[in-house]
Amino acid sequence: MISFNSWLHSNQGHSYTPLFETIEGLEVDTKIKIVKDKERRLLKRSKLMEQAVIETIESNMLDPQWEGIIYVMGKGDINDFIPLYIGKADKKGVKHDVSANIRNIRCNQHMFARWGDGLAYHIGDLSQALFEFEGYQKPQKKYKRWAEALFETYDPPILREQVVFYITPWYGGQLGLSGLPCSLPAIEKEMIAIASVQFGEDLLNKDGV
Repeated sequence: MISFNSWLHSNQGHSYTPLFETIEGLEVDTKIKIVKDKERRLLKRSKLMEQAVIETIESNMLDPQWEGIIYVMGKGDINDFIPLYIGKADKKGVKHDVSANIRNIRCNQHMFARWGDGLAYHIGDLSQALFEFEGYQKPQKKYKRWAEALFETYDPPILREQVVFYITPWYGGQLGLSGLPCSLPAIEKEMIAIASVQFGEDLLNKDGV
């Protein structure tokens, strides 16, 4: 079986970028969004990360073999990459041919391929865990774990170390780490299972999700 990092490097069209927009070293820049007349302070995604997501989705949207994207939040450089969280965003939605998570991706700040500013999306939920703003739900334990793992201090939000975002498109019949063809849901499960063994102390995916 190919190593986890070698396999990441081998995927067509992959890229690594900083996840967050930082100022003065490891401090993450933030923005204010007004929701129902109340302020929400949100972490900013890096411009490079946003560009990678937009380009990956837009360049594959018309490809009938394209099933969606795999993403990995991690740390370290690309030759010594440690995965922290593994996930996917499907092309096809439950009711529509294109999922709401990726539709109109340039303007889709709320969802943004699962990394959107809204609650129930990674940036929104992580921001709520850090800054404890009011919402329809309280900060989730999952994102409190993320906050503890990623940040030295919450206000200002200073990272323990640079956080890296890996993204790759996934196509029908593409080979997984086992060398066998995998669908998008199958490769996500395979990646989490293997990373849980190789990087168990760092991986934030719990119970296979």
